[in-house]
Order: sequence, then structure tokens, then C-alpha cells
Amino acid sequence: MAAAGFNAPPRTRGKKTKDESDAVYGMPEPGRSVAIPGQCATPRCGAKADSLDESSAGLSGWTRAGVYGSREPDRVWCSGLCATFGIALAELRLTTNARRTAAAVRERGQADA
Repeated sequence: MAAAGFNAPPRTRGKKTKDESDAVYGMPEPGRSVAIPGQCATPRCGAKADSLDESSAGLSGWTRAGVYGSREPDRVWCSGLCATFGIALAELRLTTNARRTAAAVRERGQADA
């Protein structure tokens, strides 16, 4: 009997169930291809919201997202994954003044508590 390695089919134990009769039962499968955030191939994904007619039926179900105080304008995104990526970029581009204001508000909130 050959030594069982990682790529050897699993040994069967007694009765075979439907799944265990397959030679690749329990073997890992390659992952599915997923678009990398920021490289979405959907047309108009990430476009500035001001440049689009938001009443268009083609944008139904899309997400409009923006961050107050950011240099980035509001944008529209085709999915939650793309919108999350866009929000993260907008947060990174917050102006220095907006960061100072947010920090001051947080400090005031902690002083009141």
C-alpha cells in the first residue's frame, strides 16, 4: 500500500456516503476570482455623484457615499465592496482642519461625560 500524502485520495472507512465516493472529497478547491477594490470593471463605478443623473434607472441599487471634510467629492458605487473602498480613501484624504475639528469634538464629548 502506497503512503498517503496530501494529494492522495482519502481513504474510505466502511460504508461510503455519496460525498465520500468522489475521489476529490475533502480536497481544497481553488478560490473564486474576485475583483480587487479600486479596479472595478463596472462602468461609472466610482464616478463623481455631481456628474451623474441620479434619477437614472441604471443607478438603481447603487450606493452614494462621501465623507464630510474630505477633499474627495461624493461618488456613486456599484456595490458595498466598492463603496467601502471609496469611503476608506475619502477618510484618508480628510483635510487637516476637519481632523482637528473632529478631535476637538471628541475631546469635548469626553469632558462632558
